[in-house]
Amino acid sequence: MAAVTPLFDPLLDPLLAVPLPREAARRAAPVALRAPRPKLLVVPRRRRTAGIMALGCILMFTMLLGTVALQTRIAQNQLALDKTDRAVKVARERYDLLRRARAELRSPNRLAVEADRLGMVPTEKGEFMTISPATVAHLMATSGWLANNPAENSVSSLEQFGQVKAVAGGAP
Repeated sequence: MAAVTPLFDPLLDPLLAVPLPREAARRAAPVALRAPRPKLLVVPRRRRTAGIMALGCILMFTMLLGTVALQTRIAQNQLALDKTDRAVKVARERYDLLRRARAELRSPNRLAVEADRLGMVPTEKGEFMTISPATVAHLMATSGWLANNPAENSVSSLEQFGQVKAVAGGAP
């Protein structure tokens, strides 16, 4: 574009520094000094599809990354669950072995063999003995007896001590 020369020089004449209205400036300027009008073009609309596609790709990448992280966490939890299952299986097998050993130790045949080895003989007749309540109270106090269900034991430990002392007398 060609340089436009001003119609006035504000440094030389300060009174002319006041701008003229557009129409007056056009009329006052000679035709040769006027700048050619630029050609007006229709500018195509800016396309937003590239930005939307970039945002969509970033969102999709983030979602896929989250899915991978979730799947990894699920796999880790599955490994921990498998390890726990194996530990439970081993514990059950050990429990079964211990139950079998207990059953063998408590079997009547084994008890009879052990009793015979120790010199015990079977009795011909059995008798039941009656035990005095004082003896029962003394055994309960010394062995720390509790009811099968402690919730049913409504007697406090202080009351139990009083009952045992009443039965046992003044003996410690």
